[in-house]
Amino acid sequence: MALSGPQIRRLDDRLAERCRGLTPHQYLAFLKSPSGAAELEGLISAVVVNKTDLFRDEVQLADFREHVLAPLVARAGGRPLRLWSAGCSTGEEVATLLMLLAESGASPGSTVLGTDISEAALRRANSLSFTAEQLRRVPAGPRERYFMSKGSRLALVSALRERASFQVHNLMDAPYPRPPEERGFDIVFCRNVLIYFTVESFHRTVAALADSLVPGGTLVLSSSEPLLQVPPSLRVERTASAFFHVRVEGRGSGEGTSPPRETGTARVEPRPQQDSVARTPVPRASRSEARAMAEDASEAAGPGRTLSARGARTPQGLDDAQLAQASAAAFTEADLLFACVLDGASSGASDAAAERDLRRCLLLDPDHAAARYLLGLLLEQCRRPLEAAVEYRRALVSLEEGRSRPVPFFLNPSRLRVACAHAAGRLESLGGAR
Repeated sequence: MALSGPQIRRLDDRLAERCRGLTPHQYLAFLKSPSGAAELEGLISAVVVNKTDLFRDEVQLADFREHVLAPLVARAGGRPLRLWSAGCSTGEEVATLLMLLAESGASPGSTVLGTDISEAALRRANSLSFTAEQLRRVPAGPRERYFMSKGSRLALVSALRERASFQVHNLMDAPYPRPPEERGFDIVFCRNVLIYFTVESFHRTVAALADSLVPGGTLVLSSSEPLLQVPPSLRVERTASAFFHVRVEGRGSGEGTSPPRETGTARVEPRPQQDSVARTPVPRASRSEARAMAEDASEAAGPGRTLSARGARTPQGLDDAQLAQASAAAFTEADLLFACVLDGASSGASDAAAERDLRRCLLLDPDHAAARYLLGLLLEQCRRPLEAAVEYRRALVSLEEGRSRPVPFFLNPSRLRVACAHAAGRLESLGGAR
């Protein structure tokens, strides 16, 4: 794990509470011993974060249901589907997937496996019962159909609950889970987990997750965990509001997957916004077209031209309506460039090309926080932590001051703010920036 400064301090505090006079080496030896199993479970419970809700990231789930699940159910022809929620916490995502399966008309024999490193979280998950607050995003229809009162909580109906199973699994450990028939999973969800991993662990885990899929199966990540390189075993499919990763037919990741390339691709798996962001597709265009648009905008800033408040270069003396129109055009071009960078991840675009396009995007809209976040990740991947920390901090300021626009198929501002703060804090803990 790549911990931020606050996370390291929190871990130190938890260790100090639990060591009870033992030296670090003595405590580590105790954790590794058979008699330390209960203590290890207690330590894990003390340091892991179990924060989630049902139907988290509704826009991504809507695209998943329409573009991934519905076609899969149609192709399956009644075959039971196998889904895996990796890092399932206390079961909210498992319940969400069970409801989506039922709503899509999937075979009643379809199942969802939930795994987590925390045994305490899995004990809570096993009941698949939740508070009313945790169900606040569940649409009224499914909520009425699939939940029943159980004391002060709402429990998933037994017909769906029976289709779930849970087991302890650490994503750092092999082998990975497999369905009973050993075919692999049709869909793997792993969201809001990889953001805390080191680059090496991140890529190794993605390769293993891809290898757990059947050919044509889909890996669903969140955009707070963008992959900077697409492994050969996966191809990217972009919808209006999300990205999905599909295992290439006839190719597996395997344990011998090559390490990340030094000149890889800027790849992101954007998470769509929740609630309020309009689902407006960003049109596809070639990288050359997008670059040309950005260059035209840059060259237009000759003598007598100034940057607008949001960065687009516009002539002096324009009225408010003309300035607004010019800014809107610059924003459109910036979003198009950003989309081209995301698409380029699966087509082998180099880090240099991705960096150039992201900087042109930021020339058009300096407060494009999603582009700054991705640029920071790219710079960090290229071992330029000082520059990366600067970009994370600039993105964070734009978000905190309310200047950044939400963009299609990416984080909503609150989620992006958390991701930027964690990324900046992670580098600060390594001495990257202050």
